[in-house]
Amino acid sequence: MKAKQGVKVTTIKDVAREAGVSVATVSRALNGLGGMSEETREYVLGVCERMAYVPNSLARGLVMQHTQTIGIVIPDITSPFYAKLMELAAGEAKLLGYQVLFCNSFRNYEMEEDYFKLLIGNQVEGILFFPVGEQSAKNLYHFMRYVPIVALNQMPEGNPIPYVCTDEAKSGEIAARYLIECGFRDMLFIGYDARRMAHRKRVESFQGVTKQAGVAGRIFETERQYKSSFERGYRQFGEFLEQKTKLPEAVIAASDATANGVIKACVERNISIPEELSLIGFDNINADLPTISLTTVSISHSLHVKRAIEMLIRMQSGISLKREEGHVFLKPELIERDSCKIHTS
Repeated sequence: MKAKQGVKVTTIKDVAREAGVSVATVSRALNGLGGMSEETREYVLGVCERMAYVPNSLARGLVMQHTQTIGIVIPDITSPFYAKLMELAAGEAKLLGYQVLFCNSFRNYEMEEDYFKLLIGNQVEGILFFPVGEQSAKNLYHFMRYVPIVALNQMPEGNPIPYVCTDEAKSGEIAARYLIECGFRDMLFIGYDARRMAHRKRVESFQGVTKQAGVAGRIFETERQYKSSFERGYRQFGEFLEQKTKLPEAVIAASDATANGVIKACVERNISIPEELSLIGFDNINADLPTISLTTVSISHSLHVKRAIEMLIRMQSGISLKREEGHVFLKPELIERDSCKIHTS
């Protein structure tokens, strides 16, 4: 397989040299054949994983052929947020003459990496992905030697994968300042997951703003795992209320899906929004619910995928990106609806 200009693709000979075995041994390990110990097989397969080796039978033709297809890998196909991104990405890709292959990683690092290999095997011309977490950066950057890759969320500092994302620190600041301007002096952040960079940045700016303003900015945290953002909001706010702690004046939910969970918890306990509790989320996914119209902070999702696909196509055509061109932060805006009210007491 020919490599992209200036990029060295890992070959089976490279793997054999690194592992200190023959090419035949590598081939037998990959194909599940006998003639070696299980220890040797696991060792060789581990070297293949570390070097992001993709067999020629999967990767041939990537450079010379044009399939007009891009792959998109997202963590949770059931999430309204990711479903919306997929819908918009498919539409934008079609306008530019591309088809898309969608993959759901189920928030699993190993599955995420396997799907990258599958997409490369299907000769996609580039991959867009929303990372499972920060470990994704370490696991996936090796695949840039095969196809262009663009993340739809911020990558850790120093990682070479380019990205287009929300300015999450600005998002947290906008939400906090809005509630303070509404007159609130006691706010609670619900749905925080320290493993997610977006959550950390939103919380850091939220706490910075509330501290500067001299108002209470509480964070509710648990070590429990949840199946979805909705469940996290529902369960966490339920746990908070069970502690018989004073009800905050306003809640900032980690996402709109989390806010929906908070709403369910409030409905079950006859807590009225916004009369007793104001609520704000992020992402602008579920604007109009049966019981409430949610105030939120968000970027334009159509612009998000448009900029990412344009970046992917530029890279596919061989254009090198400067650092600032590969780190694109989109400015979020407040979308004011009915779930917050002016606090008069």
